Amino acid sequence: MQSSNKTWEYVGAWSGLAYLMLFGLGWLILAQFFPPISPAASPEQVAHIFVERRIPLMLACVAMMLSTILLFPCLALMILIAQKIEQRVGMLTVMMALTSVTYLVMNFYVPLFWSAAAFRADRAPEIIQLMSDLGYLQFMGGIPMFFMIWVFCAYGALVLCPRENPIIPRWFGYLSLWTAILYIPELLIYFFKVGPFAWDGIIGFWIPAILFIVFFLATPFVLVPAVKRHF
Repeated sequence: MQSSNKTWEYVGAWSGLAYLMLFGLGWLILAQFFPPISPAASPEQVAHIFVERRIPLMLACVAMMLSTILLFPCLALMILIAQKIEQRVGMLTVMMALTSVTYLVMNFYVPLFWSAAAFRADRAPEIIQLMSDLGYLQFMGGIPMFFMIWVFCAYGALVLCPRENPIIPRWFGYLSLWTAILYIPELLIYFFKVGPFAWDGIIGFWIPAILFIVFFLATPFVLVPAVKRHF
């Protein structure tokens, strides 16, 4: 049975894009973490960045933490779509809900580490670098906390959805599948400070960053039609 009032579903359909914009405001414009601080930088170099840009960095962290709020309706809608695909509250729905929770936690705590580094920028450079490292290592290498969202989107779209009148289009399934595959090498950032596998390298940062942006840019084109046809 379809609902006549789909306000919250449409909020969820557009909130992924709003999340990307607010997180991007913090990451790109305020923090200027694009590209990231080099993992090969010395403690003094890292501390200098947090001292010189303390206020913009604090504002950036607040923006990124607030972006977590916009993830709630987006992920809630994805969970409801998983339920519709399964036609029950099955394993896919439950696992999508669980990985959504861990993603929300990670999205909040990553900028919290950077805010701690900027909050007392007069501390020893080694402590500031430690807090910065904790943020970057979790943001770039914490993929087990959100990686399965793409796996479940791919599985739901490519395996469970019927080819006729699918809730999620197959192209979104392939986008999710390739995003999941190309994110896996990001775990190598724990072993490299320079080169393509470092957290500022082509494999450690640039490819995942582009895929992350493309995925959330695509969500309204997938979720809005899904709400119109299936809710």
